[in-house]
Amino acid sequence: MISPEWWDHAVVAALLAVVPLRGAWEYRRLASRVSAGVPDARNRQYRSTMIMQWGVAACIVILWAASDRPADLLGFALPGGMQLNAGLTIAVFGLAFLYSQWRGVRKLDNKGLEPLRKQMNAFAAFLPHTSKEAGLFRWLSVTAGICEEIVYRGYLIWYLAAFVGEWPAAVIAGAAFGVFHLYQGLTGVLKTGAVGLLMGLLYVGTGSLVWPMILHSAIDLQGGAVARHVLTSSELNPDS
Repeated sequence: MISPEWWDHAVVAALLAVVPLRGAWEYRRLASRVSAGVPDARNRQYRSTMIMQWGVAACIVILWAASDRPADLLGFALPGGMQLNAGLTIAVFGLAFLYSQWRGVRKLDNKGLEPLRKQMNAFAAFLPHTSKEAGLFRWLSVTAGICEEIVYRGYLIWYLAAFVGEWPAAVIAGAAFGVFHLYQGLTGVLKTGAVGLLMGLLYVGTGSLVWPMILHSAIDLQGGAVARHVLTSSELNPDS
């Protein structure tokens, strides 16, 4: 078992304390800009978030490699046998479930979409409204699916496992992932925390970040598509 070094403690402290506060501050700033009608406000935030996430993930990977740590300890592996079969099966069923959800939302009229619209009001400023925003949000979704899994599953679970064991580490990392989405309010924290927990259990169970990356990206892609459909439906179909 490779023990964490001093820089690991610094990185994790930033992940647990600085990143959530920064995210909440950035969301308030974004909401203010959107409210004021600042052009391209969302797309600028999407680009900034992608740069930040790729930067954090790259720093961790570089420091990891510089410390001569095995790549598979960071989740860069694809074990075979039962783990491969389990990961593939869960991924396929997960993607099918997300697709069925999307089809269900598409069938709802404006009245049926109203509960979803109310749920999104707390963080609507971050969600895509136009086709240009939706296009960039798709890149952001893939970025989050890759980078956040490296950071909050591969890296954070490894770090926490050194103190509490692998499975408890997956639970704690899931909670930390929820706090990372503090800008979405309490409901958002609970939902993303649950997703983080499921992704963590999937990672620990299969020994690979491949499956969490696929499902995480798909969840965010579906979320962006649903958000745009829900938030713009009343304008597109005012008489629905």
